[in-house]
Amino acid sequence: MKTIIQHISLILCLGILSACSDDYLNVQPENVISEENIDLESLVVNAYSGLDYRFNTGEFRDLWPFDHAPSNWAFSDIRSGDAYKGGGGVGDNPGGGMHALEIHQVFPSSDNVYNLWRAIYFGIFRINNAIIALEDATDFENRDLRIAELKVLRAHFYFELMKNFGSFAYIDENTPVDQVATVPNSFDADFLWGKIEEDLNDAIPVLPETQEDLGRVNKMVAYAYLAKAKLFQEEWSEVIQYTDFVLAGNYRLMEDLERLYSEPGYANPENVFAIQYSVDDGSEFGNVNFGDLLNSPDSPSDDLNHPYLNGDDFHKPSQNIVNAFKVNEDGLPLLDTYNDSDLAPRDTETPVDPRLDHSIGRPGMKWKSWEPLAQQDNWSRDVATYGLYLRKKNQIDPNSDLRASGGFPWAKGALDHPLIKLSDVILWKAEASIELGDIETGMTLINQIRERAVNAPRVKDFVDNTKDAANYQIGLYPTAVSQDFAIQALRMERRLELHNEGHHFYDLVRWGIAEEWIDDYMATESTKRSYYSGADFTGGRDEYLPIPQIEIDASGGVYSQRENY
Repeated sequence: MKTIIQHISLILCLGILSACSDDYLNVQPENVISEENIDLESLVVNAYSGLDYRFNTGEFRDLWPFDHAPSNWAFSDIRSGDAYKGGGGVGDNPGGGMHALEIHQVFPSSDNVYNLWRAIYFGIFRINNAIIALEDATDFENRDLRIAELKVLRAHFYFELMKNFGSFAYIDENTPVDQVATVPNSFDADFLWGKIEEDLNDAIPVLPETQEDLGRVNKMVAYAYLAKAKLFQEEWSEVIQYTDFVLAGNYRLMEDLERLYSEPGYANPENVFAIQYSVDDGSEFGNVNFGDLLNSPDSPSDDLNHPYLNGDDFHKPSQNIVNAFKVNEDGLPLLDTYNDSDLAPRDTETPVDPRLDHSIGRPGMKWKSWEPLAQQDNWSRDVATYGLYLRKKNQIDPNSDLRASGGFPWAKGALDHPLIKLSDVILWKAEASIELGDIETGMTLINQIRERAVNAPRVKDFVDNTKDAANYQIGLYPTAVSQDFAIQALRMERRLELHNEGHHFYDLVRWGIAEEWIDDYMATESTKRSYYSGADFTGGRDEYLPIPQIEIDASGGVYSQRENY
């Protein structure tokens, strides 16, 4: 048990390799965990709670992770063309460097990057500590099950490091405390993927297919992460093998997209794994999604007719993603030409995929179930810089009984954030099938996603609820198409279905098209958003974030920086 106490003390050091001074070690700690007061189930719950990147260290950034949210809106969406940074202009920079992320001019000194690194490693340390304690507790009834859950959680956190940093120090429960500071960040990708998969494969035989507690890891969650790991490594046959396990589980696509994005609990049958949020749980504001705190619409003068009273208007959908929802006469995406012209904010005549107005707010449109006003122009803080579109997806319905309050924390409540959805898993299998030449299966799976949108209720006109709010059209693809067309359709469908959920940048990187796609995006956007002028994506560098310079300095030469930073 002494080992677990040593590991918990180590968490108090800033970062994984930040040196603990002798003076710091001599400080008398408060709320000490001892052999007498360790509760094993609480240690496991504590590890789960790390998923939301909130850590009570006394530092503001650790309790309010809005500059490094686990939704990855700052590290994927604004770097990939799904969204603009938003807020009060290019100088409005949570964490100090969010605009630099948007234009791909990130430096190793970025606090945003450092805070993400810290949050992930805090989570990993909690997991390792809990595993160590459980391994010693041979008489604990749920010992093996909880260790299995923790290994899947650890795979999740290391997956986040892999997506964002590419290289990192791998530390587990077997790493001696006195050797943590000697672990380099130079492991190759094969080793790191192998460790992620090892945790998942260890967990799968132990985990049940379902768990009584909502949000706990089960066997299907482990299979989903294993499928995703294989997807990133382009091991297509294994992707199909593991997605089939998940698709045979107790998940289903929900029928109503508006409720899926708005109503706490409605998404539970579709979310394979989600960060759990709550209200009325005894905490000051509730355990809500503080990582996305800034992303609700603005409210001039705290107008009581506004659905959320206030907001900072970050994470604004881009013109590019809005344009992607335009369709042809068959209701199919304009794969090659969607961005040739812009869909105007108030254009309700041009045919569009109905998912547009479920997920993106447009002026004059109904905002969820809000009755006092349709969306107003002044809900956007800086129209000249970022335009009029608002992120409507995954914002709690303003009339929900599970909102945190009528004011602060604004558009927050018990609406969970999906990490893996069934729609995502279906599209993984579609992609693997197409890559293996089984075009018919791949296109059939894409159509399964589109068919849900075909049958879902439409957004209605704010004044006349008997009419659709816009010209909605959506059709199904033919299944006898070329492989090149199928790949193009798959990539567009992933974006339409999953945009602004923290996936697109990582997709561009794993597809090997990030430099070309993002440079083209920024060049086109520079005619509308002047801050993109001269912006450039540097291939071989910008696919991953730099290793935080403060960690390199603290490591005393153990860590090395990524190439070209």
